[in-house]
Amino acid sequence: MRLNLSSWDKVSRNLIRGKKMIIITKLIAQSDFERPIPDFSNVGVFVNSETITLKLSQILIDDREGNTARNHGTSESDIESLKHSLSKGWDTTEYLPCVYENPNKNSEYTHILAYGYNRANALELLYGGKFEMVFDVVNCTESQLLDIRTMENEGLPKVNNKEIDIVKTMIQQIDKFGFKKDTDEIRKHLDLICPFRSKQSKDSIVRQIENLAALDTAVYEWNPTKAKRWSKDYSSIKYKFDGELTGNVHTFMCKQGSTYRTYHRMMSRYLETGNPCQVLFHVSRPTKKSSIEAKRQRTMEDWNSGLKRLNDLGCKTDFMSVAGFLPQEKGKDNWSKLVKIK
Repeated sequence: MRLNLSSWDKVSRNLIRGKKMIIITKLIAQSDFERPIPDFSNVGVFVNSETITLKLSQILIDDREGNTARNHGTSESDIESLKHSLSKGWDTTEYLPCVYENPNKNSEYTHILAYGYNRANALELLYGGKFEMVFDVVNCTESQLLDIRTMENEGLPKVNNKEIDIVKTMIQQIDKFGFKKDTDEIRKHLDLICPFRSKQSKDSIVRQIENLAALDTAVYEWNPTKAKRWSKDYSSIKYKFDGELTGNVHTFMCKQGSTYRTYHRMMSRYLETGNPCQVLFHVSRPTKKSSIEAKRQRTMEDWNSGLKRLNDLGCKTDFMSVAGFLPQEKGKDNWSKLVKIK
């Protein structure tokens, strides 16, 4: 039985800290430990006293729409860092990820992830969908969910909210839940959910909210776990990855700049089976000098240039093709299919 600590200073940190202990992450579901409990009582939300143990495959982890506290969804660099950290053990002074019950009783997912997207993604990359994890449980409204995601991130210094993340959350409060677009009300709410953020930062957030009519298009980053989840939950074609067959075609996922590895993998599979191969590309976040569209075009140029070099060397390449690009621009790309670039 996991012991719950009582709050020792809600005002100073919104955090209940237990005695620090590092446990083997892979065995967390079988371990007894005191957990820190985030305090969301100032927005009317209370974390259940008992935790729940679930397989990751039982949870709807909708990073594309669900991770409202991050403007660009989960960060691949943060996930990689967490993978390294979690492989060494779980720090029991860290918050557990949190879920709430799925209202759709016909869904294969019994619960939906409330927060802890980076941790959930890192754990699935490390141990797979059958891994059993311990979760906190909340029961709250959609509006309250926006608040507790922001508050939980504020309480974790490792991946603190960026101003743009909080701006996004407040814009959603305004657009979806009728929050007043009033400077005083916005500032009062920021004081409530971000009590330890500096006045200068809060002032900046307020100015951004006042000036924004709508959020810029967010860009989604991919990793193998997210791609498999997308194929299962969104794509009209159920792709397999890692060289597995989609229909009779070996399918690979490749990030911009790594085409040379994909050529080699395709050649190896073709020599083994004689089946054709296809690649699903994705690109990094846009910069001021290079948009998503430009990065996709450059990826295709690199791909075709590589094929030409192989052809010039007398290599057979007609078994290799580009299926398309994974959707990445929210509000622009169709999430049920690949983006085609000629």
